[in-house]
Amino acid sequence: MSGTAPVLVAGGGIGGLAAALALARAGFEVRLFEQKPDPHEWGAGLQISANGTKALRALGVEDQAAIHASFPESVDLRLPGSGRVVSRVPLGGFHAGRYGARYMHLHRADLHRVLLEAAQAHPQIAVTLGRAVTEVTHSGDGVGVVLDDGSALDGLAVIGADGIRSGVREGVAGEDAPRFTGMVAWRAVVPADGLAEVPRAHVWMGRGRHLVHYPISAGRQINLVGVVERSDWRGESWSEAGSPAEFQADFAGWHPSVDILLRRVATPYRWALYERHQPSVWCAGRVALLGDACHAMPPFLAQGACMALEDAVVLAHRLAQTPDDVPKAFRAYADDRRKRTEDVARAAWANAWRFHLHSGLLRTCVYGGLSLASMLAPTRPARLFDWLYEYDAAQA
Repeated sequence: MSGTAPVLVAGGGIGGLAAALALARAGFEVRLFEQKPDPHEWGAGLQISANGTKALRALGVEDQAAIHASFPESVDLRLPGSGRVVSRVPLGGFHAGRYGARYMHLHRADLHRVLLEAAQAHPQIAVTLGRAVTEVTHSGDGVGVVLDDGSALDGLAVIGADGIRSGVREGVAGEDAPRFTGMVAWRAVVPADGLAEVPRAHVWMGRGRHLVHYPISAGRQINLVGVVERSDWRGESWSEAGSPAEFQADFAGWHPSVDILLRRVATPYRWALYERHQPSVWCAGRVALLGDACHAMPPFLAQGACMALEDAVVLAHRLAQTPDDVPKAFRAYADDRRKRTEDVARAAWANAWRFHLHSGLLRTCVYGGLSLASMLAPTRPARLFDWLYEYDAAQA
């Protein structure tokens, strides 16, 4: 929509870059501001299910992302000690055929780089690095931002995609500090050399903890994430190195295949898991929130990035439908997205409960039921999530 004021995006993570691309593809001029001068993304693996892959398709970057991906055949839910597979959830051809897109494992940095390069190459997007949005300003029917160097810019709308500690959120939904979940996550990436593994995601379910590992970087690396219930450490930094010995101790003796992976860990990182309950208000006038800024959720369903990608596509479509009434467009976007993200967060917490069962009786009942259901109807565990994976943000 040449000639109109630009849409201003605060935050250059996955959600902010996706929003910029979606808006530009809908015809808007976009200015994006990212506070890091080096936009390198911390983190490790991401699981992008069909709903997220369809959003990447709508952004025009599915093929570029797939170059860096691994394509798992299943998710295996397993028990420590015996290594028994309680349930095997089919992915691969079943997932792609049923939901219209592939299930991908990606390194977070690879997906971020694909989105950043696409945004920087788009003629309607200006990406400014090393500049943070410190204030959102309102004047009459307009909106603008003030940056950390004191400069100001007016725009058609402002998108707050600035993460779980969003500064834009406070002006939309009021003060609301993130809450510690009582869990700490370990993460590490190790080389896959010499590991002749079928491409699968493995979820090991223990008492008060679980461990996930799967191939990324087109199969060259293995991503490990371990989550442990504990309240004595609450650091949030994704870049804080931990001790390999501590990581190994948290999952010691679980299984020989786990031991092999943990022995390959040179530098693990750890961070405390925080969440924010969804605000009742996602937008105010010409300002809207997106991704973790409004619905930061636990990682137990591997949907955080997918929800941000979906947000971006839906927001751009709603704004394109009523570009002359931005508040109406943002209200429609919020109405479309609120229940779905709430449902995903609830399902993620249900997985956390399932993965961390303490009671021996409960473990026998729940895991026995999962095993029986998988034997009687092998595709049933996957079909339970039809509501999640069949969604196409471009058609919403």
